[in-house]
Amino acid sequence: MNVLVLNPGSKFTKNVIRDVVYGCWCKGKRIGGATTPPFVLIQIASILDQNKRNNVKLIDASAEKITIEEVKKTINNFDIVVMSTSTMSFGEDARYLAELKDTNKNLKTIIFGSHPTFMPEDCLSNQAVDFIVLRDPEFIIGNLIKTINDKSDYRQLAGLGFKQGDEKIINHKFEPKDLNKLPFLNLKFLSKKIDYYNPIVGRLPYMALSTSRGCPGQCTFCTAPFFEGSNLRFQSAQYVFNEIKYFAQNGIKEIYFRDETFFVDKARDQEIMNNIIKEKVDITWLANARIGLIDKEIIALAKKAGCHTIKFGVESGNQDLLNKMKKGYRLEKAYEIFDYCNKIGLKTHAHVMVGVPGETKETVEQTIKYVKRLDPTTASFGICTPYPGSRLFDEVAAKAPEIKTTAYISLANLHSQANYNKYYTNLDGKVIEKYVRIAYRRFYLRINKIFDIIFKNVRNLNDIKRITIAAANVLDFIIYGD
Repeated sequence: MNVLVLNPGSKFTKNVIRDVVYGCWCKGKRIGGATTPPFVLIQIASILDQNKRNNVKLIDASAEKITIEEVKKTINNFDIVVMSTSTMSFGEDARYLAELKDTNKNLKTIIFGSHPTFMPEDCLSNQAVDFIVLRDPEFIIGNLIKTINDKSDYRQLAGLGFKQGDEKIINHKFEPKDLNKLPFLNLKFLSKKIDYYNPIVGRLPYMALSTSRGCPGQCTFCTAPFFEGSNLRFQSAQYVFNEIKYFAQNGIKEIYFRDETFFVDKARDQEIMNNIIKEKVDITWLANARIGLIDKEIIALAKKAGCHTIKFGVESGNQDLLNKMKKGYRLEKAYEIFDYCNKIGLKTHAHVMVGVPGETKETVEQTIKYVKRLDPTTASFGICTPYPGSRLFDEVAAKAPEIKTTAYISLANLHSQANYNKYYTNLDGKVIEKYVRIAYRRFYLRINKIFDIIFKNVRNLNDIKRITIAAANVLDFIIYGD
């Protein structure tokens, strides 16, 4: 079976961080023009490649700036195309697949991600979609293509959706798999034509990686807890350490852990980091953490083991709004954690939202002041958006049912345009959009912050290039928007 695993480009933006499966994607100048290796697609390609009956190719058309016309020139060489999609990209992705199917009439399409998981009927209603995969995609896609190869029955595969005549068949059954059975990411599928760039990544080449599924949080705006389940699943410390060594031995200098929350199982974390220190593995890394779940002991050990940046979901500077979103942390705890990171020289990144439930002009002002007081090394500000699969989406749908059938968001307006915020804030959409750029301006356009970023990040000519690209993108966003 000839299989194309595809990361498509977009006509709306030069860069999309479309890596994590549950669809928490970002794009554009607002995030400094960052790009990320499509590690989930690489994982799927690695699994498919284990079956010697498959001939697998991965094309990162987004990062390599490969046009759809170029992809169409080779699409007749493939039987199946596999693509990740999310609510903000599904409309464009479906049109992309339709063009490929117009060129190759026998092509079968498989899509996975948040939109197929939470809006399966909508996906299967599109003529360009043949199969959808819900939740964890890797093993299901491997099994599906095996059954197609064997000409056997795929209809009972858990987590699979397909069309049978005019009927849509969706098997919602979820069967969590042992993550230690996943193969290491086969680096032959990593594009050799580009160096993936990210302003908060210190060394290149870097690789993204996820070592767990699920989230300990229950944030009302997020799809991850409901996509991946409340029962957290982890790869063992030894598995993770072995993969870290494998990367280091194959030229990877840095790892970006994309776990929704990396620092959860303290014993596992300590074992991984102590092994890195003990064996002196030449690797640097960054990861996500939840305020309230990480302590000073782990932060200090992480820095010693090569971690240079920890990212936190700060979201708001108003305690009542944090409580309403079920963020699960106190403002004073964040002060403690950020102050400690600054004290020991560990960089931090704060994810912040504008237009959260209950937001007013006063609370936005509180948030901007709060983030400046936390003093993270860098920060990103986006617009709170109701995504299918989140509690916030369900609350909005109860008031505005059309949100379930309207393509209200795309990569053209992602995080830069307010959508349905009027149902849960007291702010006009244009005011929310304006405040995002104001927040960037007030955070970054300070002499002390500019010198802080330079001091913490610039060590060589490559760092100067990296920071200059990021600064140019963010400044362009502040002045002109997306």
